[in-house]
Amino acid sequence: MGQRAYFDAEFASYDRYALENWRVAYLDRLQAAGLFDGSPLVDVGVGGSGYTVIEAARRGLDAVGCDLSLTALLKARRFAETEGVSERTTWACCSAERLPLESGSCRAALAIAVLEHVPDDRAALAELARVLRPGGRAWVTVPHALRHVSRPFRAANRRHDLRLGHLRRYEADELAERARAVGLEVVDTQYSGHPVKVLQLLAGRASGRVWWWCERRDRRRWRQPRGSMQLSVVFERA
Repeated sequence: MGQRAYFDAEFASYDRYALENWRVAYLDRLQAAGLFDGSPLVDVGVGGSGYTVIEAARRGLDAVGCDLSLTALLKARRFAETEGVSERTTWACCSAERLPLESGSCRAALAIAVLEHVPDDRAALAELARVLRPGGRAWVTVPHALRHVSRPFRAANRRHDLRLGHLRRYEADELAERARAVGLEVVDTQYSGHPVKVLQLLAGRASGRVWWWCERRDRRRWRQPRGSMQLSVVFERA
C-alpha cells in the first residue's frame, strides 16, 4: 500500500502530456528492439503518463496499459484522449501477476521498472509469457545488482530502492533463468545507467545538447555490465 500511495501522489501531479528526453530515448530503444513491429502491445505498469501506449497507438498499433494505480490510468486515458489516439488504447487496473488478457493475445509486452516491485516476480514473468503469442517479444527493465554499480553511487541506489519500495535487484543470468522457466528466451541484453548518467541527470532540462551527449555515451556502453545501474532484456516467446 505504501508503494501505491507514493506513486498515486506522483501521478496525480501530472497535468499535461510531455515527451521528455528520457522518454524519447526509451521509445528509440523499444523501436530498435522490435517492440513496435506489431500489435497488440501491452505495457504492464504503464504509469500516469501512458507514453508507451500513446506512442504505440500513434504508430498505428492497438495498445493496452495496465497498472495497479487507478490514478495513473485515469491520467493516462485523459492524455490518450487529448493526443487523439484513445480509439486504439485500452486501460486496465490490475496486478502484474494477473493480467486480464487472453493467452496468446499480444504481439509485444513491456515491463519497465515493474518486476522489482511485485511480490511474485516469477508469476509476473509467467503472465508476460502467457499473453504473448509465439514469436512475440517482451522488454523487461529492472535495477541491476548493486555489485555492478560504481562504488560512489551504491549508497544513492540503496536509498532509491528504499524510497521506491524495491524488493530486489537482478543479475542478467538470474533474470534469464527465471524467464526461460516460463517459456521466454533471451534475444538481447542491454546495460544502461553508467556513471555518465549522473552528468545527464544534472543537466536536466537545462541543456538538451548535453543530455543527448550523455545518452549517446551511455548507449555506447550498452554491452558493459560494469558500472551500470539498469538491466534491460528483450525476450521472445518460444
